[in-house]
Amino acid sequence: MTEHNKQTEQSKATTLFALLSAKFDTLAKIPHMQIPAWYGLAFLGIIVVIFAWKQIAVGKVESDMAKKLDNERAVITQQAREYADKQYIKEEERFGQVLSWAVRGELIRNNIDQIDQYLSEIVKMKDTERVVLIGDDGQLLVSTDKRLEETKGIEIFPKEILNLQKITVKSDVDGKKLLVVPVMGLNKKIATVVVSYKLAKL
Repeated sequence: MTEHNKQTEQSKATTLFALLSAKFDTLAKIPHMQIPAWYGLAFLGIIVVIFAWKQIAVGKVESDMAKKLDNERAVITQQAREYADKQYIKEEERFGQVLSWAVRGELIRNNIDQIDQYLSEIVKMKDTERVVLIGDDGQLLVSTDKRLEETKGIEIFPKEILNLQKITVKSDVDGKKLLVVPVMGLNKKIATVVVSYKLAKL
């Protein structure tokens, strides 16, 4: 009985092995099978297309990010300048008011040389590039930049600057910061002082 059982178990094992061998025989042949060449080319083409698409997608993302960063940098720079202007606007207005009173007194007395001395002292202040006094008729009366002596005031600054009726700070006019100081007479404006500063690097 024992011998019979052993034979039966061996027979079952042999049958199971035969079944498994038959099933996996196809799999065993795969490494030796010939794959048509166009399959390989198609596979290679797919890899190239995926790689190219990835490069294009990455390049587009990088380009978009660079543009976004440039735009954000420009906005932040402008906001920083505006914030700086707000911080100093009151002091500049006070300075402009005192300057306006001093220039008006000398202008009424037609004392242009004294005004020239005032403006020459102002241009020595840090980051100050040029100070001009322009009459209400658009004529240049005084300039710390002697190269402008033969120039008309309306050629230096546009009318919207010269027509301002109150002390104004312009944060970026042709790359400069301007303090525009109208000089008022009894009934009307008689001149404009314009102080031009270098823009602070941010």
